Amino acid sequence: MPDTEDRDCTPAGRPEPGETHDARLAALLHDLRTPLSAMKTASEVIGLDPLNDRQARALHTLELAIDALLSMTQGFLDAPDGPARAIEPGNAGEEIEATVDLFMADARARGLNLTARLSPDLESYALGDPLTLRRILSVLLDNALKYTGEGSVQVTADVERGGARPMLVLDLTDTGIGIPEDERVDLFRPRRRGSRARSTASGSGLGLWSAARLATSAGGRLDLLDSSAAGTTFGLRLPLTAPAPASVETQGSNIGPLPLRRVLVVDDNAANRQMMQAMLEAFGLEVVLAEGGHAALTLLKAHPVDAVLLDINMPGMDGVETVSEIRKRSGTDAHLPVIGITAALLPGSRVLERAGFDAVLDKPVAPAVLFDTLDRLMRDASRG
Repeated sequence: MPDTEDRDCTPAGRPEPGETHDARLAALLHDLRTPLSAMKTASEVIGLDPLNDRQARALHTLELAIDALLSMTQGFLDAPDGPARAIEPGNAGEEIEATVDLFMADARARGLNLTARLSPDLESYALGDPLTLRRILSVLLDNALKYTGEGSVQVTADVERGGARPMLVLDLTDTGIGIPEDERVDLFRPRRRGSRARSTASGSGLGLWSAARLATSAGGRLDLLDSSAAGTTFGLRLPLTAPAPASVETQGSNIGPLPLRRVLVVDDNAANRQMMQAMLEAFGLEVVLAEGGHAALTLLKAHPVDAVLLDINMPGMDGVETVSEIRKRSGTDAHLPVIGITAALLPGSRVLERAGFDAVLDKPVAPAVLFDTLDRLMRDASRG
């Protein structure tokens, strides 16, 4: 992990006078959502085509990693300002399995055997904040793989009942370098690394400190249960919610070829335009691209289209200004389906719809959601 202490900014990234570290971090995390959303879109487009088992597993791992990063960035962005987005509970067993899956490829590359033994009882319980578990377990797995030269890493998990509420009991055991007894007192302190750790791999000394703080804030705890020359075991305890309701089987995707129509994609980010183009072409649509509001208005004069996908946050003429200009025009443009695309719904979707958007979709845009929205809006427009 890179050192996280503040450093002087480069001339291009010099903060504004009075700008706080949190403000700069928030801006960075917000900007990270653009490439992450593009990666998510690309992975979902790939998933539309037939894949062999190995490709499907690799794609699933990629999507899990992207989802985790998007959740982490959004979690920070939600915290400083206004009400946070509601966190959806996650099935305890599924969250553990998904996190372990992210590290399987790294374990195989290192020649280590990574396994998970989960009690079937976990399937009946949920976690109020699944992201916290993912973050803590990711730290533990990363450290275990990094400091285990040979052998195995094993995760075991069960439900502990009998207290005020059921608890997740998760142990992670490795066959790594171990932690000397005289260094264990500093294990959960920031920027403290033991002598064996420093001589084995690079690190910041922040992982276990952060993980322990997360566990405590979630009403649980992270402990060192045992360590010797034969390996180390950490124990994580987190509260579980009431038994989770039985999951409802979802219907398969109804994505299929749309009638041949032309869609204008407006986005100042080239990667986003290309990802959206790939998705729309997978639907059988013809795509026209514009890098901004002014270019979009020019193209609309020369190339009639059946719908517009319009990024809301753009330099120069933003999406709200662009859709306003479209609606001012007479003829078909006044009733043209326009879908707003954004990574941060700052004004609120209702405000944006009143500005002239027929629908607003949050990044990353799921192919099935985009398909259904386009299909509905273009059918309505053709009837009108």
